[in-house]
Amino acid sequence: MDTWYWALEYVRIFFAYVMILFVWPSVVFWDYLRGRSRTVRFAFCVTVPVVLLNTVVLSLGVFHILYGWLIAVLFYGTLLLGLLRWHPVRRKQIKKISRLFLGTYGIRLLLLRLHNRVKNGIGHAHAQFRRSIRGRRCVYLMLGVVVCFGMVYFSYGAFHDYSYGFGDMYRHHSWIYGLLNGTPFYEGIYPEAMHCFIYAMRVLFGVKIYSSQLFLAGIHVAVFLVSAYLLLKELFAWNGTAVLALALFLTVDLLCIDEIFSMSRLQWTLPQEFGLYTQFLCALFLLRCLKTDFSDRSGSRRERIRKFLTDENLLLFLLSLSASLAIHFYVTMMAFFLCVVIAACRLPSLFQKRRFVSLVKAVCLGVLIAVLPMGIAYAKGVPFQGSIGWAVNVINGTDTAEGRTSQAEQILEQAQTSSEQTSKEQTSSGERMTESGETTEAAVQPTEQSHGGNGQTPDGGSADAGQNSAPKQSAGNHMLAMAERMAASFAGKAQLVWKYGYVQLYRENRAEWIVFFSGLALILWAVYRMAAGIITGLLKKESDSKKIRQLFDGYPVLVGISVLLMIVYAAPFLGLPELIAGSRLCSTEQLFILAVVVIPVDLAAGAIALTPGRRVLPLALAAGVAVIYVGTRQLGIFHGYLYYELTRYNAAVMVTQDITDKFPENSYTIVSTTDELYQVIEQGRHEELLTFLNRVNGSGYTLPTEYIFVYVEKRPIQYAQSHFFTGPDWLAEEKYTSYYTTYFSEGNSINASEISREQAEKEMMTFSKLSQTYSNLDSRTILESKAYEWCRKFEASYPQEMKVYYEDENFCCYMIRQNTYRLYQLEES
Repeated sequence: MDTWYWALEYVRIFFAYVMILFVWPSVVFWDYLRGRSRTVRFAFCVTVPVVLLNTVVLSLGVFHILYGWLIAVLFYGTLLLGLLRWHPVRRKQIKKISRLFLGTYGIRLLLLRLHNRVKNGIGHAHAQFRRSIRGRRCVYLMLGVVVCFGMVYFSYGAFHDYSYGFGDMYRHHSWIYGLLNGTPFYEGIYPEAMHCFIYAMRVLFGVKIYSSQLFLAGIHVAVFLVSAYLLLKELFAWNGTAVLALALFLTVDLLCIDEIFSMSRLQWTLPQEFGLYTQFLCALFLLRCLKTDFSDRSGSRRERIRKFLTDENLLLFLLSLSASLAIHFYVTMMAFFLCVVIAACRLPSLFQKRRFVSLVKAVCLGVLIAVLPMGIAYAKGVPFQGSIGWAVNVINGTDTAEGRTSQAEQILEQAQTSSEQTSKEQTSSGERMTESGETTEAAVQPTEQSHGGNGQTPDGGSADAGQNSAPKQSAGNHMLAMAERMAASFAGKAQLVWKYGYVQLYRENRAEWIVFFSGLALILWAVYRMAAGIITGLLKKESDSKKIRQLFDGYPVLVGISVLLMIVYAAPFLGLPELIAGSRLCSTEQLFILAVVVIPVDLAAGAIALTPGRRVLPLALAAGVAVIYVGTRQLGIFHGYLYYELTRYNAAVMVTQDITDKFPENSYTIVSTTDELYQVIEQGRHEELLTFLNRVNGSGYTLPTEYIFVYVEKRPIQYAQSHFFTGPDWLAEEKYTSYYTTYFSEGNSINASEISREQAEKEMMTFSKLSQTYSNLDSRTILESKAYEWCRKFEASYPQEMKVYYEDENFCCYMIRQNTYRLYQLEES
């Protein structure tokens, strides 16, 4: 029953998601999108609604006119206008409807004609779709299989554990609730495009915020995968290679906790992961912009401005950048890294006439659109949210939760101390060898005494004079020495990137293969470039020659991105600021490294595509995806199940959901830890367990609602433990727990303690934060034990009023029903 309930919620969220992200922009902007490529239509649909919702919702909220009905009017009103413009109502149709109401037109005839029109429309759309994918059916089919597999993999956890997977999700829930109350930037200025999107799902389709937070990431990962496919397709010579890279990304296992954490974040509805797809779109349309000619200045100023605004690549680059900044600052920084590599690989194109100016204008406009609501809020006195300070602390090295600067300093200091100790031991060993009569370099060096003393040289000259008369170092030698020092410094930095980047994430054996494939890709590209330059010199058509020469120019971009992201990950060990917490980069880094690995396959497929043998490529793609899936399983490198940071029993979630569905709004109070607050906040009241236990020891304590539900964990849960899923082996394996030593569990085994009367007699522990009272297992055990003892005493005093609403071996819910005009004095029990 629980599975069917959540499956229905999943379908509702999927429907709302598709309506907002794809149906609405496709209808409203039909005139613009008609006739454009699938890539452009997809990118437009996944960026425009996000940017518009962020701008409209936050702007209305800043001026205190944010109402759900107003958003509904704007959304459905524009949708209706778009439909009428797309398919205008003709006078003949109006006449038929009027005749229907007058009774002179049969309902059966109307339905029959409507059925025929819908049938013909579906047939026409199907035929048009078949024509549009002709020649690429296998690529799209395999892409669909890979994307569906990814959605199942990243959605599985939400059907396994019904609680939020990460602590930050509770905070984001409260910010969305703030939007429902008309208050943007609830805790301060922070990118809220994701929050505005979920808010729109709530007010437009009635989807519960809790369910959206639970399942949205598993649905939205499809956009992440398709966006990655579009960028990789642009960089590879064969479209199928991009599908193979995604298949590897979704099947190859992980070897580091940072990687597991980063991949697990893709299944949690968090702003950064919600916006990761925009980094691929920014890079994709920057690359396309660098291939577009902006040198034409013909026409009036108005025509040139219109050309600038209507260029699809420039517009979508602008929108992607704006969406990334509106969703999360980290995403914009990651997009910047990708764009830097692309710009470096196409530097001559970047600074061509008019192109650079157009890109600068697009960047400025995109940033302005994203930050405008934040700027208005800041001007009205709203401060920045605390997470901005956390990001700054990561950069300056003072954060220890996800930042690794302090850890890197300690490791490097220990390594330096060890190196100095080794050097001293070697020096001491050399001195002992000299004393024993061994000849060393130091023993044969001339000294002042051996040359007669008083600073005289053997020929009677002054030693100082000899030094002064030594010839000065030539400029060439000076440059050579400088080059040697630079080479030594580069080698040292490269060694640090190897050790604290590649080896740390992929272990030495796999890291060696990654570096090998990276070098091989560059060598293959260079060899092809030289060979193509010679061969195409014989061709007369310059356009064909240029196309052939640039066929594999995406390889340096892929290698460059993978190397740059690895440098950013290892930045603390290089003495550089940690611009982004390293664990947040790993999923993107993993994708590009695996893309580099399949470059030899793309080279071969790209060559075959130029010959009649290209007919076998669709079958080769299907076989390649199957080989990747079967091969990773057979070789023992198939990926594992991910985890949630478990905070609640599933029973607690389902009981709360049952209460909110069955009981009238605000007729009940749930007494529990903070976690239930977010699930019940829209329908009922919540009382903190700690507050409840403190006040029942006083006097005059009452709760005003008719029903009171007291939650008791009979086995208090170890809060935020990494709880790994278990399931069918065709989806994943149970293997990642070996990387963890504490605070983890797997499957039905959950780390928990036991309540007892002895624990209830202990004093409650005091902490500076309420969350620590619940997250500390000893403290949580004491609280749950006291709550259980209170329920037993109250049940003994009022057996008719207090009932067990639900109970299993881990969790129990007690229900008290009282007369709201004669409330129980709860401390009397």
